[in-house]
Amino acid sequence: MYGQSRALGESEGVSIFYCHGWGSHFDPSKNKIRDLATMRPVDGITVDYTLHPQVVFERFAAELKRHPEAIVVGTSLGGFYAAWLGAELDRPFIAINPSIVPSKTLQAYVGHGVTHVGELFELTVDCVTAYEALSFRLDGQGTIVLDMGDEILDAQATLDFVRGRLPVVMFDGGSHRFDHMAELIESRPDLFQTC
Repeated sequence: MYGQSRALGESEGVSIFYCHGWGSHFDPSKNKIRDLATMRPVDGITVDYTLHPQVVFERFAAELKRHPEAIVVGTSLGGFYAAWLGAELDRPFIAINPSIVPSKTLQAYVGHGVTHVGELFELTVDCVTAYEALSFRLDGQGTIVLDMGDEILDAQATLDFVRGRLPVVMFDGGSHRFDHMAELIESRPDLFQTC
């Protein structure tokens, strides 16, 4: 489940690095990525979230370091990593419908299953437990973006957790997949400025 893809915009170089969510993959043909690519060139990799979180972080970080001007955008579990990468590598980030407590939200997937893209996985208790030692990073220069209609993660709990610590952009309704990328880009183009 580890591969690499690229969705470049009009200019050369990459200024948005995208972290996909649990059970997904980096796919330049997805609407979110295509919308982001109208703003800035986008790159990302597919990571195997059944690996230890430090390994996942290092894979994302190795690719991100190749793009010194990139901001980090992540959704769901990718939002958790966007905040972590942003804090550790001093990059601006946007965490969309982020998983703020993966040690709890991933418990539903422990065992064998099939990802949203049809790939088999085995998520171990040890992998999920490893997230207990990690906190959602609030010490970076980022913004939290929420669809308040998120049916998977509790958007209100996320809002309560980050309020007063990081800027938040909220949209009424929507879903965990995040239905407001075009509106976010139109209303807050400043969020997508590079370093």
